[in-house]
Amino acid sequence: MSRKIAILFPGQGSQYGGMGKEIIEKKSCENIYKIFEKIVDKNTFDIVMKASSKDLSHTRYAQLAIFLNSLSLYSILKEDILDKNDIEVTSMAGLSLGEYSALCASGIFDIESAVELLYNRGVIMEKGAANKGSMIAISRSDEETVSSLIEQAKENEILSICNLNSPSQIVVGGQYSALDRLESLCKENKIKRTVRLDVEGPFHTDILKESSNQFEKYLKKISYRNTDINVFSNLDGEVYTSETNIVDKLKKQMYSTVLFERCVLNMIERGCNSFIEVGPGKTLTGFVKKIDKTVQVLNIEKLSDIKKINDEV
Repeated sequence: MSRKIAILFPGQGSQYGGMGKEIIEKKSCENIYKIFEKIVDKNTFDIVMKASSKDLSHTRYAQLAIFLNSLSLYSILKEDILDKNDIEVTSMAGLSLGEYSALCASGIFDIESAVELLYNRGVIMEKGAANKGSMIAISRSDEETVSSLIEQAKENEILSICNLNSPSQIVVGGQYSALDRLESLCKENKIKRTVRLDVEGPFHTDILKESSNQFEKYLKKISYRNTDINVFSNLDGEVYTSETNIVDKLKKQMYSTVLFERCVLNMIERGCNSFIEVGPGKTLTGFVKKIDKTVQVLNIEKLSDIKKINDEV
């Protein structure tokens, strides 16, 4: 069976202290980091390059660090394995922040634009959501049940589904007291696994609607190009085309539910049967395995993974 390869890029939460140190020294990644240094302020550059766990807990640094790590690993994978063996990537997607990695890696916008966008996105999201609430991951339940419990817990506060990640994980975000009520209702309804996430605020909820208006002006400055790679949008699970209003989609993505499971299902429907997660962590690898056990799922988070992957694809 021929392989139709899809690349997946992780989102915020996948970062860890010291990540990417081995990548920075690779000659093929020099240009990526030079562009990054040219665009951001010295303090941000130094913090991201140092990559301490404490600093990467902040949205403004984590988003840039994950993007740089993911794009660098993909550049090495493409140069060392994919191009040398005439292996074609047909599709890409990412989780929240990871969608920007996919849009850049596919050529829809360039590295300079991606760094500029994420530099501002991280600051805007951090300021817009900090201390206004949190997020919880709910396992082993379904969208209908969770939506019903949200309606009971809201009480005129902001509370909504942030991520539909896989059949076994739904993430909900909102104001603190509404989340407390939701957690109590989950226990009452025998939902045994809920985890309060270590995030700075309730991303992908209406709390960030005003922030998205601030971010829109940066999205409008960017030049967007067509690509032969199918890139799937978190907003609706559909492919970006020449007719897509990219500014509108990425603006809405900031405060809307991330439909990651739908993206993966639509990729599979289009024939993708080999998924490679590129970037820190293995979270997306786990999601894909829950979504469809029949597809091949690989993971690249360090250089040694690239060397091993040649025999797999």
